[in-house]
Amino acid sequence: MINGWINLYKPTGYSSSYCLNLLKKKYKFKKIGHIGTLDPMAEGVLPIAINEATKTVRLINKSKKTYLFDVKWGEQRNTFDIEGVVINKSKYVPNFQEIIEAKNKFIGEIDQRPPDFSAKKINGKRAYELARNGKKFELKELKKKIHGLKVLDHNINGKTTTFLVICNSGTYVRSLANDIALSLDTFCYCTKIIRLRDGIFSKKNSYSLKNLINNRNIEDFKKYLLDIKSVLYHIPTIKINDKKLKLIKNGMKVSMLEEVGSKEYQEILADYHQNVVALGSIKNGIFYPKRILNINE
Repeated sequence: MINGWINLYKPTGYSSSYCLNLLKKKYKFKKIGHIGTLDPMAEGVLPIAINEATKTVRLINKSKKTYLFDVKWGEQRNTFDIEGVVINKSKYVPNFQEIIEAKNKFIGEIDQRPPDFSAKKINGKRAYELARNGKKFELKELKKKIHGLKVLDHNINGKTTTFLVICNSGTYVRSLANDIALSLDTFCYCTKIIRLRDGIFSKKNSYSLKNLINNRNIEDFKKYLLDIKSVLYHIPTIKINDKKLKLIKNGMKVSMLEEVGSKEYQEILADYHQNVVALGSIKNGIFYPKRILNINE
């Protein structure tokens, strides 16, 4: 059984779950997961966890993300993107300086309401399912962090603008574009969304779905794999011996007083022969396993 991460470049026209299911079926993975769902119309970096790596998703799910997105001015669509139907129109197209001034107000912590056509759950139902069925509901505003927002190109005659944004996990690019337009007393919708980076996963070192699917067997696939430890580089690591491995595998707490002293860690990895075998925490010199990775079986 292989365990690790794959940096997939998701193409447009496919849902994130479709891409996962395709890979799972092709290579008969027991478990597969991902961070940061991309809409079908969006493309870009989609980090995929395979088998035991799925237990580490929460440790990297809060990484910063970078998106490039294009907007078309003059229309608001119910999905805030090219796939929706027009619900409002405006003849006003802001100039470059007006867009610069408007976008600067969205840098830092902002309140953002997710799109009605999103995967947010309301009483067990996806928001997009309710929206498609014409159901009335209201999604609450959430605090989001925009670290950087640039205007890369503006064509006032073509009514288009290209932005680059660096934001925290969970930020809706479609909502950001819509809110910028509303602050300028006009409308726009996204015509393109590309995720260029998600934490350490970037477009430059990603692999196309076609490339991954066209591999003949699992041995070919392995060359694209990132090991769990390299992806969790930001989490402290402590090495363990055979005796401690056995105890940890049985879910028992282990003394690490000699190794770490009085230091405390909310998150720490137990490393056995260069493999992550457990996720846990350390308090008063004791390692408490939270998740066991069945790698050295």
